[in-house]
Amino acid sequence: MSEFADIARNKNRLRAACKDLSVEQMQTMADNLAEFVSKRAEEEAAAQAAMAEQVAKKQEILAAMRAAGLSPEDFAAEEAPVKVKKPRKPVAAQYRVTDANGEAHEWSGRGRTPKVFQAYFDNGGSKDSCRI
Repeated sequence: MSEFADIARNKNRLRAACKDLSVEQMQTMADNLAEFVSKRAEEEAAAQAAMAEQVAKKQEILAAMRAAGLSPEDFAAEEAPVKVKKPRKPVAAQYRVTDANGEAHEWSGRGRTPKVFQAYFDNGGSKDSCRI
């Protein structure tokens, strides 16, 4: 909590803080504080009215649901339809490289470059030279 609030809540600390102020200064502070209090009271009353209106609307909806023979559990039990992902067709290989062991490696050219192909490219090979 702020220092102001601590001082304002304790009568003796407030008296000590205001001892050097004139009556006019204290009256101005009191007027400003009264204005802030009235604005806060209006805001809280508006918030309570909005809350009461929301509760009334909820009760009205629940009553309509009961009249229709439904309960909130009927809506909670329903799940959203599950989207089924179709498997993608495999892409044909476009590149082929033979490594030092004589093993052939194929790559479609999509996605991350495999290590065997990256090593081939780093040693001066090109994509065009290993195209199928």
